[in-house]
Amino acid sequence: MSHPITGNRRSILIYSLVWLMVAATLGVLYLYVFDFPLQVVLSDALLSSFLFGFTGLLAWYPTRYIPFQRQSPFYSILAHVVAGLVIMGSWVLLSYAMLNAIFSGQADYVEFLNRTVVWRSMLGGLIYLVLVLIYYLVSNNQKLQERSQQEERLKGMVREAELNMLKSQINPHFLFNSLNSIASLTMSNPEEAREMIIRLSDFLRYSLKHRENEYIPLSEELGRMKDYLAIEKVRFGEKLLYEFKISGECDKFPVPTMIFQPLFENAIRHSVYESVDPVTIKFSCVPEEGYMKAVISNDYDPAIPTRKGTGVGLQNVRQRIALAYKEKGAVQWSGKEGVFTVTILFPRIFM
Repeated sequence: MSHPITGNRRSILIYSLVWLMVAATLGVLYLYVFDFPLQVVLSDALLSSFLFGFTGLLAWYPTRYIPFQRQSPFYSILAHVVAGLVIMGSWVLLSYAMLNAIFSGQADYVEFLNRTVVWRSMLGGLIYLVLVLIYYLVSNNQKLQERSQQEERLKGMVREAELNMLKSQINPHFLFNSLNSIASLTMSNPEEAREMIIRLSDFLRYSLKHRENEYIPLSEELGRMKDYLAIEKVRFGEKLLYEFKISGECDKFPVPTMIFQPLFENAIRHSVYESVDPVTIKFSCVPEEGYMKAVISNDYDPAIPTRKGTGVGLQNVRQRIALAYKEKGAVQWSGKEGVFTVTILFPRIFM
């Protein structure tokens, strides 16, 4: 922790101006109350004030290295009393010796100097106390700022760890379902199984390439999702249809990697698997005030019971959005009149 005054130029300037004002006040007092010559006034006021200003800087170190203990304050108070006596004694002796040497020929001033040693010491002690209190306030403020920064760093680390955990839940889940699809094709249609393995290999290679990037442009993420849908289309053929409608403003908007994959997977799992008719999965993105609104919808037959899932997909996406955008994003879903819809609101400014 650096010295709060000598650590930056602005504080040095303010501190110097304060002691200049103190010197001016003493100078006026000496000039008009004690009627000393101008040379004596300037010498005493400036020398005393700036010597104390310098020694006052030293009061930071007892404050910095002797923290006040509320449970046992005696040690802290005693240490400050000793430090104060050393600093004040040094200031009084040094200023007295210098002023006495400069004006040794002026008996009236030397007598005045001898008479005022006590009240100079008392005034110096009061100023020392004020400085110590200011230093404690500054020190506590700096500690609070450091603690706040540490908490932010820890929150960031926890947030990153949670995001990584959520991401790690997606890839095995997706791979498990893809391998099941391939397994079902190996006996019935080996050529399609082979094509699906090639597409899956390309998709996973692309995913591994970008796994370290937390955010990528929406157009790139959707390109990856189209690869995923192409993999699934190998199995389902014309039974699986998909449409993408994207505003030009959405193309370059950054989104978390693999954020849409669980939603497309859910749409296939809970509608395409069970349906005998073609199912269309639609994706759209439009800008709204303060947000980018992405919507994924798919047809489903409410009369047909859907496959029971693990509940990872939607909750995973909701948690990732909450962590990535610090509770400013939103994930909503609903099923009405044979259409299941998931809406994601990406805040435009989230960092």
